[in-house]
Amino acid sequence: MAKLDIDFCLIDDSVVMHGFRAKMSGADLDSFKANPLLLFMHNRPSMSATTNTEFSMPIGKWYDIRVEDGKLLAKPEFDDDDELAVRVEKKVKKGYLNGASVWIDPLAISEDVADMLPGQSLPTFTQWQVLEASIVDIPNCKNALAIRNAAGKRITLSAESETDIKEFINSKFSKNNQMDKKFLCALLGLDENSTEDQIKAKINELKLAFEAKAGSAEQIKTLQDQIVALKLAADNKRNEDLVNAAIAEKKIFEGEKAEYLKLAAADFDTTSALLGKMQPVKSLQAEMQKKGEAADAEVAEMCKLSGRELYMSGKLETLKTLSPEHFKLKYKEAFGVEFKS
Repeated sequence: MAKLDIDFCLIDDSVVMHGFRAKMSGADLDSFKANPLLLFMHNRPSMSATTNTEFSMPIGKWYDIRVEDGKLLAKPEFDDDDELAVRVEKKVKKGYLNGASVWIDPLAISEDVADMLPGQSLPTFTQWQVLEASIVDIPNCKNALAIRNAAGKRITLSAESETDIKEFINSKFSKNNQMDKKFLCALLGLDENSTEDQIKAKINELKLAFEAKAGSAEQIKTLQDQIVALKLAADNKRNEDLVNAAIAEKKIFEGEKAEYLKLAAADFDTTSALLGKMQPVKSLQAEMQKKGEAADAEVAEMCKLSGRELYMSGKLETLKTLSPEHFKLKYKEAFGVEFKS
């Protein structure tokens, strides 16, 4: 295998040609480090548009993968037994191929303006992982280039998008904007098992009611307040159920209920995850009783042995610790004299 001591910037914190950017602080590299695929032009068997199988196989792997100075860096190791890999390796060595590109999978996004940079038109990936990284002719990230340790130079390239990344992001994270069916049914006063047609009919009924009462701002406000109150009641019940369940499972104490209700109101998902990881509180009295029972059982077993047997096996000192009274009896049995402390 040919390891090249050449750092490639796979991606950095800047805005890529697609219009989004990925925060380096949100990089989850565990899967990539476990399977650091090095491809050429992102071609894989299931994605390659060519019938030439050499463009479908990995040409090596990446090593020394790390985030440094706001960049995801890695070095290429080429498969010397692969003809295409050898060809690509030579072009990298000669400086004809300097670009790299990653196939990243977004796990969480932010549309907060505070997370965006000038020229950014799509959301920011706040958490993401790498599926593979390729040597390419023109990288999507303008800074995703070979950083040659010897020459110390960096070449800048650019590329145009070939996929509708905006449609992909919308389709992947659209569930975040969908209202839970049970909650929707509760707001509408319907049974949680109501069909889609029944839900649509109820929404249309409310829509008509709103339109009919459009002239009365007070009535509209009343309906809005009712919806808010329903949501608040549903949230409070959800929080109460979560905290009460934790108390019943002895994960927290009754006196901590108010604190955890506040936490759940502020961030239900995080509080639920926190309580889910907690282990039930063990009773100190029960633990002490358990240890005492174990000690009694051990003393009973040792008392079945003669004083001489206990002495020869080294258990006489243990008996002294667990039961001084039984120790004195066995000591006299072993040595024929009373024990003197």
